[in-house]
Amino acid sequence: MLNGVLAGLMTLLPVGFTSAPAPPSPSAPVAQQTPASDIEFRWRDHPQLRSGRMFRLDFVAKFQWDARHPGDDPPDFDDFEIHRARIGIEGEFFNRVQFAIERELTEREYDEPDAPEKSAWKDVYVDANISEAVQVRAGKFKIPFGLEQLTGISNLDFVYRSLSARYLAPARDIGVAVHGRLFDDGLNYWTGWFRQDGENARSSTIQGAGDTFAVRVTGTPFRSVARLARTEVSGAFMLSALDNSSSDPNGLRGRTVMSQFEFFEPVFVNGTRRRYEVDVDWSAGPVGARAEYTHALDSREGQGLADQNLADARGRGWFVSGTWVLTGEEKERPVQPKRSIGAVEAAARYDRLWYDSAGGEPPPLRNPRADSIYPNGDRVLSLGINWYINRWVKLQFHTIRETVQDPERSPFTPNEAFWSPVFRFQVGI
Repeated sequence: MLNGVLAGLMTLLPVGFTSAPAPPSPSAPVAQQTPASDIEFRWRDHPQLRSGRMFRLDFVAKFQWDARHPGDDPPDFDDFEIHRARIGIEGEFFNRVQFAIERELTEREYDEPDAPEKSAWKDVYVDANISEAVQVRAGKFKIPFGLEQLTGISNLDFVYRSLSARYLAPARDIGVAVHGRLFDDGLNYWTGWFRQDGENARSSTIQGAGDTFAVRVTGTPFRSVARLARTEVSGAFMLSALDNSSSDPNGLRGRTVMSQFEFFEPVFVNGTRRRYEVDVDWSAGPVGARAEYTHALDSREGQGLADQNLADARGRGWFVSGTWVLTGEEKERPVQPKRSIGAVEAAARYDRLWYDSAGGEPPPLRNPRADSIYPNGDRVLSLGINWYINRWVKLQFHTIRETVQDPERSPFTPNEAFWSPVFRFQVGI
C-alpha cells in the first residue's frame, strides 16, 4: 500500500524536477525503467536542486530564539524573543559563477530606537570564479575585516559576537572585491572598494563614513607542523572617508552586550577613518582557540574651537577565546556530532572594548569636542556550553559578566560587575 501511495505522489511532480530515482527492481523489465532526471533534489547540509556540473541551488534558513535576562536590569526589556529568522538561496552555474540572496524576516540584534541601521537584505551578491587565484564579487556582502564578524551567525562559538566585532568591525556594505587563493591555498587575499564603511557604523542619527577601501590577507604559516597545521593568521586594513556634514556626532560608539546601554557616545569626527586588525585561529582535534585585536582611528579635522584640529579619536578592542568539544569530535564550525547524544562543547571568551583619544591636551573630558577624550570601556567574560544535537539544531547555555570602567557612564553600580544569563535555540538548514 505504501509503495502505491509513493508512486501516486511521484506522478504529481513535474518531469525533470523529481528527486534522484531509486534503483529499479531486479524483476522490472528494462523498457519500463525510469530515465535519470535532468535536475535532482538532494538534502545534505541544505535542501538542494542540482543538474550535474551545470547548476546548483541551495535553500537556506536560519532561526534563533532567545531567553535572556540582563544583569543591569534595564526597564521594559523583553526577556524572550525571536532573535533572527532568515531565509535565502545560494547557488552556482557551471562551477564558475556563485551567487547568494539572503533576507532577514526579523532581527533583534539591536532594540534601542537609535540602533545601527540593519537592512532586511543581507548577502546579495554574484561571485565570478575566473581562476583559483582571481575571483570577483559584486553586490552586498561583508567587508573583509574581522575574524568573528566574518564568521556566520550559525557558526559562532558564542551567543553574541565580541564587542569589537560588533562596534569596530564594519559588517556588510555594497561594493566590489577581488579575492583568491595562492600557493596551494597557503595564502588567501581579499581587496575591494565599498560605498560606505559597513552597517555597524551607521544608525538613524549617525551617517557613517563614505568611500571605503579594504584589504585582508590570511596565511597558514605552520602547515608543516602537525599540531599547528590548522592555524590561520590574518591581517586587515580599512581606509574610509569621513564627512561631518551632519549636525550630530559621527564617530564610533560602544554599548554593553545585552542591554545595549551606551557607555561611550560618538564624538565629532572628520577626515579619514583607519582600521587595523590582526587575528589568529587555531584548532587541533577537539580543541580550538581564537584571538583578535582591532584598532580604529578617526581624524577630527577642524572639530575644535576656531576650527582647529583635535587629536584622533581612538577605539580599541581585543578578545581571546577557547573551545573544547567534550564528546571528542573535531573542532569545526559547525561541530559535526558523531554520537547519538550529539556533541557537547565548552566555550570561554574574554574581550575588551574601550575608547579614548590618541593624545590631546589634558585634562581629559567627556565632551564630544574635547581634545583629550575621557576614556571608557567594557570588560566582558563569556562562559557557556554548546550542545549540537545534530548538524541542524544547536542549543547554547551561556552567561556573560560585564564591568564598565567609568562610574559616570555605567549602567550599574560603579566598578561592579553584573551577570547576564542567556539561552539560545537555533535551527539552521
